[in-house]
Formats: sequence, structure tokens, C-alpha cells
Amino acid sequence: MNKQTKIILIRHGQSIGNATRTILGHTDLDLSEHGYIQAQATANYLKEEKIDKIYSSDLKRAINTAIPHAEIRNINIVTNKNLRELYVGAWENMKVDDIILKWGREAYEKWIDSFGTFTFPNGESVCDGGQRFYKEVLSISNENLGKTILISAHAAVIRSFWAIISGVEWSQVANNLPFPSNASYSIAYSNGKTINPDIYSCDDHLIDVGITKVKLI
Repeated sequence: MNKQTKIILIRHGQSIGNATRTILGHTDLDLSEHGYIQAQATANYLKEEKIDKIYSSDLKRAINTAIPHAEIRNINIVTNKNLRELYVGAWENMKVDDIILKWGREAYEKWIDSFGTFTFPNGESVCDGGQRFYKEVLSISNENLGKTILISAHAAVIRSFWAIISGVEWSQVANNLPFPSNASYSIAYSNGKTINPDIYSCDDHLIDVGITKVKLI
């Protein structure tokens, strides 16, 4: 029987950007106070899960979501810039209202309604970012065949990654696959060649502390 890697993907807890409706991309803002509570709640919920290694985007909102999991197990976090969120170019660190004011509501709604085929002004395309993330997760999985790994990352790249492994066409992502909730977890399995989806954006464990999702408009 071929060895499989169990992949637990965590979206970071609510960030300061999420709380203020600011598009962050590679902008390195921390979790909000509520985001820290969510991150700890997810770590507590998964505390009995055997995790061999923990990886994270090198942005602090992802790292600080991974830290409670690492502290429970007394293991180090391996940071990786290829696990970062999409680079949003000219929209980096801009509030949604300011984006709409400068580029127009139609441009912002295109990001929402045509998610899978969207390219940020002077930034990364959703497809390219998703492929970047997928290739890195597959590489990490191959280094850990037969083990369980946890990866702390970001909403848009997790959504794009899930579209790839689920066979959702880029033109259909916006209609068929939502963004993962803050501090939700998703599980997939890799056999070294392909990654297969299992469960996506589990957040019932956050009901008592407050579930937050991507606010689009």
C-alpha cells in the first residue's frame, strides 16, 4: 500500500486586514484580537491530532495562527514564502472602499464574480498563485510521505488550491467554491503524485468564539 501524506490546511484567524476590510496580499499585518482567539480555538480542537511537522506562510498572520499548534506539540514551525497569499499588486494594503473609489465597483466585482480568472492590477493572477501554492504543498507532501502535516496559509490560495485538487474549472470557482472561513481547517491527502480533497473549510468548532468569513461587498 502506498504511503499517503495527510495535509491539514488552516486558514489564518481574522487579521487586522479582515477586520478593517483591507486587501492585504503580501502586506504583513498581524491577526486581530479576535483572530488570536480563533487561532487558539482551532488549535484546541485539533490538539489530539497527530501532527509531525508544521509549515506556514512567512507572513505573521499565518505564523501566529500556527503557533498554538506548535506550542501544544513542542515542535518548530517551518516558514515558506511560497505559501503566501496572492500578491495583489496595486491593491496591496488598500481598503475595499478605496479600491472601488479608484478602480470602480465593476473592477472590484470582477474580482468577486470572476475569481478564478482574475488578475490583480500589477499583481498575480489567481491561477498563477494557486499553481504556486499547489506545487509547494505537493513538494512538502513528498518530503513527508506517510506523515501528517499542518500548513497555515491564506484564503485565496487555499481556495485556488482546492479548485485545482477538486477539478473545478477556473471559470467556475466563484460559483462553486466559497472562500474558507477564518481559522477553519481543510483536509486533503497526497500519494506523492496527486493530492485528493477530503473536507473543506470546517468551522463548526468556532461557533462559540465567532465564525468570520470573507466579506466581499
